[in-house]
Amino acid sequence: MNPTLLYKSPGDHFGPEGKTYSYVGVKTQEELDAKLADGWHETLADAIAPKVVTSPQSVIPDDNAPPLRLELEEKAKELGLKFDGRTSDNKLSQKIQEALGALNGLD
Repeated sequence: MNPTLLYKSPGDHFGPEGKTYSYVGVKTQEELDAKLADGWHETLADAIAPKVVTSPQSVIPDDNAPPLRLELEEKAKELGLKFDGRTSDNKLSQKIQEALGALNGLD
């Protein structure tokens, strides 16, 4: 392994996009592995990039969870219901249920 620099943000130096960073030199593979495990990065771009955390819960929605706002809006548009940004999720859901009930002859 050749000696190399690693980067971590935030840090002591001003960098691109208004971020700060620190750097450290490593000479052995053991030092490299230890620093990478401690949150250091091999490039400055990786160090300052936004951290994206995905959890299994955010990837796979719960089947019993209430519908998302986007889903409610899509269904309301499909049914020709009028709503705007002030319409609460609860109210929009009620309107959808009423429209579906009327379509099924339940009203």
